[in-house]
Amino acid sequence: MVEVVISLTILGIILGNIVMLQSASANAYESGVFGSTLEDSAESTMDRIALAVMSTRIDSLDEVLAAPGFCSEIDYEVVLDVIDGEPVFGAPEKIEFLMSTGQVMWTRDPESPEGVEISWSRYVSEMLEGEVPNGVDDNGNGIADEQGLAFNRDVNQIMIRLTLTREDSNHVQYTKTKTRRVTCRN
Repeated sequence: MVEVVISLTILGIILGNIVMLQSASANAYESGVFGSTLEDSAESTMDRIALAVMSTRIDSLDEVLAAPGFCSEIDYEVVLDVIDGEPVFGAPEKIEFLMSTGQVMWTRDPESPEGVEISWSRYVSEMLEGEVPNGVDDNGNGIADEQGLAFNRDVNQIMIRLTLTREDSNHVQYTKTKTRRVTCRN
């Protein structure tokens, strides 16, 4: 009888270890997938924004301020062609951060009823990574209290900063921040 109890105890310990190992593996897998998915989303969103900004002229982005100023939306027109030295522009476009929904939205022809609106990203953080709304430059980039999507001018280039944040089923928060400096068309 003692041998049966000892055998059952050892079997219980082994099964418990197998269950714990399986749970740890599933959590590690979920963590890797979440981090990778958020990284991919941040990278593709940043690529879209950068391509849009590069396709316009710097003088059309007057609302983009030099540091310590920033903005979280830009209105611009894509340069489609140059004829006789003059640029030919497409329909007006807009990129904006909607804090209420945590989205980066792109809109073509925003003032028109036929305008097109597409969400380029979800999970945009209210504030850029490392920032808290206190009037101080908490993350040391020369700008105080910038939002999760922030544009600012650096001479003839535009700095784009983006932070995505998402929480998994275990309430672990993942954050990815991307920064890119782009040069607009002449």
